[in-house]
Amino acid sequence: MEAKLKTIRSEIEKHLSRSGHNLASFAKVSGLNRGSLSAILHGNPPKPMSLGQLDAVTRAFGFPEGWLYPLYVDECFSEERISRRRVEPFLIRCAEIGKMHCVEDVLNRIMEYPKPLDILYSVAEKLFTGGKIQESLVFYRIIVDNELDSYSERMAICQYRIFKSLESIVDKEEQLRAVITFEPYRGRLPEKMQLDGLLKLANVCFTLHKWKDVEKFADELRALANGIYREQLRKKSKRREEELDLERPLVIYYGHGYLAKATALTKQGKYEEAKKYTAGYADLSWFEILDDEGREVVKDFSLFAVANSFTLEMMIGNNAALPAYSAFLANNPGEILPGLVVIVEAANRYGFSVDKVLAQFSREMVRFEQFMDPINIDRLYRLRYQISMYLLDRGQYNQGVETILQSLHLAIRLNGAGNVIDCVTLFETYRNYATEQQQKKYGETIRELRKNEENTVNGIQRSGII
Repeated sequence: MEAKLKTIRSEIEKHLSRSGHNLASFAKVSGLNRGSLSAILHGNPPKPMSLGQLDAVTRAFGFPEGWLYPLYVDECFSEERISRRRVEPFLIRCAEIGKMHCVEDVLNRIMEYPKPLDILYSVAEKLFTGGKIQESLVFYRIIVDNELDSYSERMAICQYRIFKSLESIVDKEEQLRAVITFEPYRGRLPEKMQLDGLLKLANVCFTLHKWKDVEKFADELRALANGIYREQLRKKSKRREEELDLERPLVIYYGHGYLAKATALTKQGKYEEAKKYTAGYADLSWFEILDDEGREVVKDFSLFAVANSFTLEMMIGNNAALPAYSAFLANNPGEILPGLVVIVEAANRYGFSVDKVLAQFSREMVRFEQFMDPINIDRLYRLRYQISMYLLDRGQYNQGVETILQSLHLAIRLNGAGNVIDCVTLFETYRNYATEQQQKKYGETIRELRKNEENTVNGIQRSGII
């Protein structure tokens, strides 16, 4: 005998019978209108259920949320059309509570209907703006894979959303792939998204040490922010000023256009040029479009300018500025990590001692291990590597080798091939000074690294970034 097809209505009828309810009593328990409930169960044809009604039935029966979701997929479709009114909230709720098999069932069917990407884009945007970033990605990626017009604004926004979701990624190979994928779409975004996209591109390229790219994105960011600022002033003069609706105050993008440019020039040894751009963000109090957050940002940029002026003094070998720089760092804890990177790098380049500085901030250096964001992990790697060279040059071999091993672990975490090579080369140069235990630790690290690489080649590990 053929099994009866299970449907939402057959399941509700079955549990109504088991619970002893009739329509009137169940309507009271569920909070649903009796007439609506009758039309849903006994209408000819049956009235479609809304997601809210389904959830009310589920609660009334005492089942967990999503109990009948696998059967609700059919409510979202007919032979001729998709019910957007039902499918959108259904997809959003399934994504929110992790019912991904239901999402997959809908996605497998929805692509057979006209204009499915309009619905998926609406779902993705609602999830993203509601803070459900990871949940939105499956929809953005399907749109990217199926969008026919690769030059459309929607395509650019999807690529931007995917790129933005990767802010916490540390792996440098993944960061590079993300930049390559998103970069061609940056100019097709609405201006407010362009600002944020360019700032993030500059920041990611900073962690990748791609200084020419940092310069390029900084120039674009500065030009765009300046253009928007002038347009706002023009509207203000005609009393037609509009709310900008930016993710962050406009002054952030304007200031970072100068800051990123100055940083990139400094990293390339172009110190005099860097000074000019540092002056560009040192005092932004003239900026007319400032709210309370913007005024705090202006103070931050002023602080950054002082810190980066010290950086420039260090990079030209002016160790006379070291006491003042150390005092500045002590008063501004957020600048200690990047400041120490600069100080130790300068000490290695010009041969002056920074023992007192390292002792002064020894406790802070222990706390650096708590950082989880890509920029600070990269800074910590560079600090450890510079300290290892500093110690080895001064004959402090045991501590220097130990610091190389710390650097190597960070380089592996960053998945920066060049960083790993630098650490391995430095260790091999001083291998004879390593203790037996340090050599064993190094060997174990290298074997684990090779094992991971073999697994990646064999397809066991896949990054799945985009």
